[in-house]
Amino acid sequence: MISFLRGVLVQCDQESIIVELSGIGYEVQIHNRTLASLPPVGNALLLHTYLQVLDNDFKLYGFISREELELFKILLGVSGIGARGALSILSAMKPADFYQAIVSSDEKRLLTVPGIGKKTAQRLVFELKDKVGKQQGLSLATSEDGNAMEEILEALEALGYQRSEIFPMIMDMKAHNELDDRVEENIKKVLRRKAMQMKK
Repeated sequence: MISFLRGVLVQCDQESIIVELSGIGYEVQIHNRTLASLPPVGNALLLHTYLQVLDNDFKLYGFISREELELFKILLGVSGIGARGALSILSAMKPADFYQAIVSSDEKRLLTVPGIGKKTAQRLVFELKDKVGKQQGLSLATSEDGNAMEEILEALEALGYQRSEIFPMIMDMKAHNELDDRVEENIKKVLRRKAMQMKK
């Protein structure tokens, strides 16, 4: 298994690059955000890599951060995604944004990824919500607590707010013990926080 490559960037295309290491050129598949983060040709770089072996086809995928590599491997475990779909997601979203969309069941955010339709977005949420939540430490402590949080989210969505917009705020307030047991009161608190943000 090739865990990483530390070498010199010698060629750069839209979907792949070539990294020279000890006189050997490795072709590495990348996504658009990685492409934008690369140094100029001729400079050294470090890529975290994943070697995929399918029949007689070997492909090496490269990522600037370890976090992106881990998300790529998670996405490969989702039925119907595959490496191309995983790269498409990573091209469109940072790992933190993707995890947030999954934990908050924000299918609309996932639908902004090219090639991701409604059924695929639903499958991503269904297959990854528990796994991603636990991994990122974002899962809610109890089912009762989770239901209360869901009520807050649904009420605010009904008022026209996006989950991706309010979920981080709710989680931050929860982390700072600013929420209590009353859903209606919590909704008011979130709206007050949102109003304060808009004034800044």
